[in-house]
Amino acid sequence: MNYLIKYTNLKKMYKKRKLIRKYKRYSFTKTKQIKKQKVYKNKILKILFILSLILNNFGFDYFNNKIRDPFNNKSILRIFIITHKDFENFRYNPIYTIVADDKSELKNKYNLKIIYANEGKLYNLKRAYSEMSKLHYIYELYKNGSISSKYVGLNHYRRYFNFTDNIPDMDSIFENYDVILNEPFNDSIGMQSQYCRMHFCRDYYQMINIIKDIKPEYYETALQANHLKFIHCCNLFIMKKEDFFKYCEFEYDILFEFDRRNNFKTDDDVLATARNSLYHSRIQAFLSERIGNIFYLKHFKRRKIFEVGLFNYTEKGISGSFKKEAIYLASNVIFISLIISIFLSLVFLFIIFLNIYHTKYK
Repeated sequence: MNYLIKYTNLKKMYKKRKLIRKYKRYSFTKTKQIKKQKVYKNKILKILFILSLILNNFGFDYFNNKIRDPFNNKSILRIFIITHKDFENFRYNPIYTIVADDKSELKNKYNLKIIYANEGKLYNLKRAYSEMSKLHYIYELYKNGSISSKYVGLNHYRRYFNFTDNIPDMDSIFENYDVILNEPFNDSIGMQSQYCRMHFCRDYYQMINIIKDIKPEYYETALQANHLKFIHCCNLFIMKKEDFFKYCEFEYDILFEFDRRNNFKTDDDVLATARNSLYHSRIQAFLSERIGNIFYLKHFKRRKIFEVGLFNYTEKGISGSFKKEAIYLASNVIFISLIISIFLSLVFLFIIFLNIYHTKYK
């Protein structure tokens, strides 16, 4: 009798333990399935996100179309990329706006807003003024209120500030600095001698005389600038809108008076004066760089200038640190994104296979 009771009790205990084990196994399997579903969901979202990045690199940007409008006057910063021809752009940040001469000169391949300056006042002098012809058109748009922003920047189609696409917070920079410029060119002979060595002295002397006549408050600063050994070339900058207005007013007042005294109305007039040299026909552009340095010296203290390096791109190829970034942004991002998406897809399929295998043979 005792043996029978013990056997019955053992049988009950065995069933109970078996039931507990079964419940635990069921609970564990169910929890595991829920976790797997969450993992699958996260993987799918990640893959979709990577695919969206790939599409964005190819120029499909559905979500950011509205913020890419340069005539949205709520913008904090606008950097204008000046160009006179088609070029290989790698800037996809909505703060950039391309400014070109004519629609026929650019292919419709950029994921950026394009402004055409063919109706600008300096269109007939676009070679002589170079980037300054389109900058004047931008200045006019700001003056009439068509465009507005807290900060205004200028880049060229082959020269860019070394920000990559991680644009720093402008408000934090301008708390301690007055302007953002490219790193200066060092020439021990001074700005006036350097200009005379590269171009025609008569143009520089005439510029100084014009400043003395129509901008006498800048004359002493201009004389000091003659001996500048650190020269900010290329007319690249980021500055406050108020300073941008002062800068453009100073630049174009002098350049327009220079045109009036030399009877310059078209590029052909300038070309004839420059002894039929296409390079030296960019008189106003070369002078504008020196006029800009006079303005910087007058309005901004040296320690208040935030200097940034440049990426340079030419038709012959990519040079300097630009090479690393251009290749990365133009090709490697797409390639790496594709590799990652393929890898995650394989991982996703492998997890599904393991789940099926575990369900079948558990």
